[in-house]
Amino acid sequence: MRKGTVSHKKTVFIQKILYALFWSFALSGCALHSELSRARMHGKNAEVSYRRAVVYYQKAIAQAKVPEALRLELGRLYYDHGDFRGAIAELRNAEAAAAKKLLAIAYYRTGDFADALEVFGKQEPVDDEYRYYYGLASEKLNLFDQAIKLYNKVSSAEFSPLATQRLRLIEKEAKGLHIRDRDRTIAQLLQETPPAEKFPQAGALILLSDERIEVTEDNTQTFALHYLIKILNERGKESYSEVHVGYDSTYEKVELEYARTIKPDGTFVEVGSRHLRDVSKYLNFPLYSNARIFIISFPEICDGAAIEYTIKVRRNRLINDKDFVVRYPLQTQDPILSARFELAVPKTKTLHLKTLNEAYKDFEAELKPDLREANGQTVYRWQFKDIPQIIPEANMPPEVEINPTFLVSSFSDWSQIYHWWWKLAKDKIVSDDAIRKKVKELIAKAGSDEAKARSIYNFCAKEIRYVAVEYGQAGYEPHLASDIFKNKYGDCKDQAILLVTMLKEAGLESFPVLISTKDYYNLNEDFPAPLFNHCIAAVALGGQVVFLDPTAETCPLGDLAAADQKRRVLVFKEDGYAIMETPLFGHGHNWVKHDFMVRLRPDETLTAEKKVLTSGVYQQAQRHWLLYTPPILIREQLQEKVQGFSIGAKLKKYDIKNLNDLDRMLELAYWFEGPEYFTTAGDLRIMPQLTSLDNALVSKEERRYPIDFRILDSIETKFVFNIPGTFTVHYMPGNVSEDSQWLGYSCEYVKEGDSLTFTQRLTLKKETVSAQEYPQFKQFFEKLAKQIKQRIVLERTKE
Repeated sequence: MRKGTVSHKKTVFIQKILYALFWSFALSGCALHSELSRARMHGKNAEVSYRRAVVYYQKAIAQAKVPEALRLELGRLYYDHGDFRGAIAELRNAEAAAAKKLLAIAYYRTGDFADALEVFGKQEPVDDEYRYYYGLASEKLNLFDQAIKLYNKVSSAEFSPLATQRLRLIEKEAKGLHIRDRDRTIAQLLQETPPAEKFPQAGALILLSDERIEVTEDNTQTFALHYLIKILNERGKESYSEVHVGYDSTYEKVELEYARTIKPDGTFVEVGSRHLRDVSKYLNFPLYSNARIFIISFPEICDGAAIEYTIKVRRNRLINDKDFVVRYPLQTQDPILSARFELAVPKTKTLHLKTLNEAYKDFEAELKPDLREANGQTVYRWQFKDIPQIIPEANMPPEVEINPTFLVSSFSDWSQIYHWWWKLAKDKIVSDDAIRKKVKELIAKAGSDEAKARSIYNFCAKEIRYVAVEYGQAGYEPHLASDIFKNKYGDCKDQAILLVTMLKEAGLESFPVLISTKDYYNLNEDFPAPLFNHCIAAVALGGQVVFLDPTAETCPLGDLAAADQKRRVLVFKEDGYAIMETPLFGHGHNWVKHDFMVRLRPDETLTAEKKVLTSGVYQQAQRHWLLYTPPILIREQLQEKVQGFSIGAKLKKYDIKNLNDLDRMLELAYWFEGPEYFTTAGDLRIMPQLTSLDNALVSKEERRYPIDFRILDSIETKFVFNIPGTFTVHYMPGNVSEDSQWLGYSCEYVKEGDSLTFTQRLTLKKETVSAQEYPQFKQFFEKLAKQIKQRIVLERTKE
């Protein structure tokens, strides 16, 4: 793209000079050195002349009574020499139309599109160059209708062809072409598509998934993908109207070859630039501006339409400059009729392959690749037909545990991964004066190593804002601990690095830890691959390693988020790595206690108090709710709860203790009054059912996937009723105590004087129920639910 006001004639003139110089050098090779010396001399003199001109202009401006014209000349000089920032500085306060035009174009050339648009919009366009650049700035901010209007008004010989080209890119039109006239293979695939009735659970059909990764000798990578997807209904439109391609702009570039919507009648609409966006994934966090998303919005989507697109993602640098990892899950949310995947690597590369979840592959699909050699490459090829969709089930495991998958890694061992990432991280674990000062302040009153660790961890968890960037999305290299401390925000690896730095500053042995959370691929010791999506920390306390996740801001030291538990992790120590497993906390750690004190009045109204105590993941969730929910909404939600206890009940007040203290148990209490509680049957008063089991858990007759509780827990509910003398107990259910390999249950009814106490305990002993165990579990659960389906009945005494 040409600079500002450089004319076409001037450009042609320069080209002629360069052309003449080329042939002169070609025909007079013996004079090359002399001519080159002269060229360099004139170039140097030109630069000296330019700088002198700037100085003379600045002096003249300082002496001039009305310097605006001189500022325009200096601004144009800066602009013509590519110093757009200098031009902006001179022209920022100018009033002349020509100066404003040059200022707006300079803003555009620096990428300050919003500022350019603001300046452009302050006056009527002065010429076609103005309209053209005004249109470009509008495009950059997705104001396509405005850009189209501006381009349509461009008529000059110099800018009209450029504006026409932009219009074509914005509004790509197929001129009514049928897809068979463009691609007969695609037309044939669409014609042979099975009827939608054959796939009643699907929102769309993936007719073609064709992917290829090529790794070159110079360790670059190209990922090419070609998709053809037919939309069946609203679910399909919701899922595929937009395609998002995430990439790291530091090392990757996305190239769209084409994208189109193919209408039900076979005609197609090309995706133009107005339907494309390339945006920062974390706009408000400059440290992670390299994490971007390329978005394709398909026009004219409807039932029966299809989308087709071909994209290449070029990567100029592999993970550690020479190695890579590939994961390929077979199934998606919709059926795949045809899929191909090809991986081409130099013959010198040794690959490791691993398959996962083959127990769930009850359809025909060969996970072992076909191999061939061609052009110095080893090519691995997989081909699949008729892959069924995943039909979700309630409480099923995450997809990574049930979707048949093959993994490919070129890493040779875990030591290689350790040395790669430790080289990126170790130099970031450095304190500066600000960190040293803060650590000294935090541990001033700590009487033990655990107290030091707790104080530092609490600071990092609460005061360093977490930016939820999945590990690897914004690069693998953490930032300096001092930068994170200064900015007070960071992603997981940055928060972990800061925490490790501060713990080490306090004299504690601490390590960064790479981890795959529950929703990602767990580490396999026999398959070295950096398949991690999170980073945490560890500290040595009392001869044990304690894992810490500072991104879980409501999780106290000694606890972990549910997604971090029972995961194999890679621990980075000064002298090497260790593969360890994070703990799975038991039901003695994760628990909830609901305590009700209910006073029933003779007129059958009530007053009540409820206290809620929590531990483990329940306390994390409760604290998060209370911290990040506005008080008015907390009150409204508690009001909803008391309404469920008594129709027309009114919340009187609520109280929260230890909300901001991670080291103390959170307590929630609230008080309410209600106008009724019983179901009346003559003189009998029937209480609501106090026992509770979620029967929806066993609503299916059979399951394809396990029930995954994710945690082990214990829930206790206790009611203490104060019964007035006007009532006697007519019926009280018997106590129940049942046990199984999955859970234990008990409920107890006790009558003492005018008090009636009910206590229920439910203890989960296994985090999963397999599909094979499910029928037995369902039988146990339903029998128990029937057994406890009883109510206390009181009788009103006659006066």
